[in-house]
Amino acid sequence: MDQNESQLKERALSYLTQDELYSIESMLGREPTPFELNMFAAMWSEHISYKSSIKWLEEMPVEGSEVYVPAGDENAGVIHINDELACVVKMESHNHPIAVDPRQGAVGVGNVNRDLITMGAEPVGQLNILRFGNPKEKHIRDMVKAVVGALGSYSNNFGVPVVGGEILFDESYNFNPLVNLMGVGIVRKDQLIRATFSGKGQVVVLLGKKTSGRGVHGAGFASKALKKKGQMVPESQVADPASGKILMDCIHELNGEGLIAGMQDIGAGGVLCAAAEMAFRGKKGVDIMLNEMPLLHENIDALGILLSQTQEQMLLSAGEDDFARIAEVAGRWELECTRIGLVTDGGVIRILEGSKVYGDLPVNLLVRGGGAPVYIRDMKERGKTPRVCSAEEVPMPGNLKDMARKIVSLPNIASRRWIYEQFDTMAGLSNMSSEYASDAGIVRINGHDQALVVSVDGNSRYGRLEPRKGAMIAVVEAARNIICSGGRPVALADCLNYGDPSDPYVYRDFAESVKGIGEVCRKMEIPVIAGNVSFHNLTHNGEDITSVIPTPVVGMVGLLDSYENVMTVSFRNKGDMIFLIGRSDNDISSSEYLSVFHNCNESAAPKFDLEYEMKLHQVLSSVIEKRLVNSAHDVSLGGLFVNLVECALPGGLGFDVTSPAEIRGDAFLFGESQSRVVVSVTPEQETQFLDYMMEADIHFSALGHVTKEELRIDDVSFGFISDYARDFEHALEHLLSD
Repeated sequence: MDQNESQLKERALSYLTQDELYSIESMLGREPTPFELNMFAAMWSEHISYKSSIKWLEEMPVEGSEVYVPAGDENAGVIHINDELACVVKMESHNHPIAVDPRQGAVGVGNVNRDLITMGAEPVGQLNILRFGNPKEKHIRDMVKAVVGALGSYSNNFGVPVVGGEILFDESYNFNPLVNLMGVGIVRKDQLIRATFSGKGQVVVLLGKKTSGRGVHGAGFASKALKKKGQMVPESQVADPASGKILMDCIHELNGEGLIAGMQDIGAGGVLCAAAEMAFRGKKGVDIMLNEMPLLHENIDALGILLSQTQEQMLLSAGEDDFARIAEVAGRWELECTRIGLVTDGGVIRILEGSKVYGDLPVNLLVRGGGAPVYIRDMKERGKTPRVCSAEEVPMPGNLKDMARKIVSLPNIASRRWIYEQFDTMAGLSNMSSEYASDAGIVRINGHDQALVVSVDGNSRYGRLEPRKGAMIAVVEAARNIICSGGRPVALADCLNYGDPSDPYVYRDFAESVKGIGEVCRKMEIPVIAGNVSFHNLTHNGEDITSVIPTPVVGMVGLLDSYENVMTVSFRNKGDMIFLIGRSDNDISSSEYLSVFHNCNESAAPKFDLEYEMKLHQVLSSVIEKRLVNSAHDVSLGGLFVNLVECALPGGLGFDVTSPAEIRGDAFLFGESQSRVVVSVTPEQETQFLDYMMEADIHFSALGHVTKEELRIDDVSFGFISDYARDFEHALEHLLSD
């Protein structure tokens, strides 16, 4: 049953501003109908139009020698692998639905997979980037378990391995959890599908499940702050991985026969968004017949049919003569396949039900890059001067051994084993990460000696007061992880999570983060090929507003030219020498150590020099390529001590190291200064390694050597690796299972 005109108008006005209403009437030259207003409300939502972010995003570098399809041209970015294959990359957020219903994580996984599939790719790897509140709170622990279970339920049943990820905890996420997802797929270049209507007279086909009527105005919901009470929330979507897998297999068969002219996933904005964007890219128009669409139940109104975010559903275009064959193949896969429209000339989208016209609008007025608004909002500095914190400024809070035992059990540092054991990491037998304990995930490219190397990173604490520097560190650490694994960074995707963009402090944080990412990517010649912006990650509770801290996360994709070049973090042999490439100092700024042991959560980001970092990358790549090192692991969260424990754990080995006299012990072990990598070197490699490093013009120092199982620092026993293994491997499980 259709809503009446006043209800439709009221619904649209809850998402549109008065200025936007004026713009719509001015551009149309007439007053839009209430139904058309809802079309604008969906398409002009922050989630779809990127109206507050697009101007800044356009400043990011998107071109590069490895780029096959640039960012913004399609639903996902594409990079070259070789003459035959390309890699499709997608990064997406699913924050608002998770805050309302943690089980919606499964929907997020399905969305990312379909964005890969819609380009003809086979998903081969998934990475989950999760942010939660204080895990000491029961509702946070319950949420973590629910989200992890939902993510695993989809990826495990769909058959895509989880090859990496990151989970961090901070009070600012107590009511605003963040679930960012990254997917990579592989496609034959000659079978790449574009999301465009390419020819007048093509038929528009809906393939997959019946339209559910769920998730209507979900894009608008994701573009507003959450309220604890009284907020209208779209009906939850239902993910079905088994149907998603069948849909993928059907699409691959259709694509193999050359039957698909263009395709886009039904996501935020439903059929409207998919049809409008495909028409805009192809400079075409389209007629959509609501009465032809297959419905899950009869009681779905016209707006619900048009805007439903039905899962496991695709919109595709095809030649009229090919439709019968498409329907035949879909029937064999037991999928709904319905002709619902026609591609036209003239650049107009018409929404029809028989002879009734619900909407008749110029396509370009609806979409990003066309008539959708573009805002440059006010910005204001927070007025807090970031203070560099040196170890000499704080008292030593206890003995180093006790601190070391505690730090490996902290929620942000302890092993994520409890989480990744719930994921199928070996689906498709493409994940090499479980075989090789490397800093980045490694995905085998079947039939080739090459592999994809993928990493995600984003320590929000670094950007709390220095958003630009924090974002820069996220980029270089992701690249450093790929280089430590033996690969070379090729391209970047990002997911940018912030509060209300109309808040000048938040908007400046966002702009500074984008500038930081762009600066590093231009300097390192790494293009940004995919991304997502998620604003309004804040909760209203009466007069109280809880907003997340600036949270840019990046996903880096690299290539490994040969399996033989894989480098692991693991110490291999007792007696191997341990070296630190890079320089240590007394800086403990924004470290986990400073936060936990000194209760200081606001300081400058750790010491970082981009030119020095790039020099480190060059040297590290060379020593790995020349096979001068046995292992490589970057120093990051938790500092050098956590790094050494992670190197020792896989082989059950220990270490004996000596700290420099000029650096205080807590800063040496737990500071998080950037641009540092720990490597191990066999006695046979040592002379050649030293000769190379003496010529490399970068700091390096001998830390000590690998031992059988004891951990010694400055001739003091810190215990045995088995003790740390027990604490490190099970601390998070014990915390979350309470």
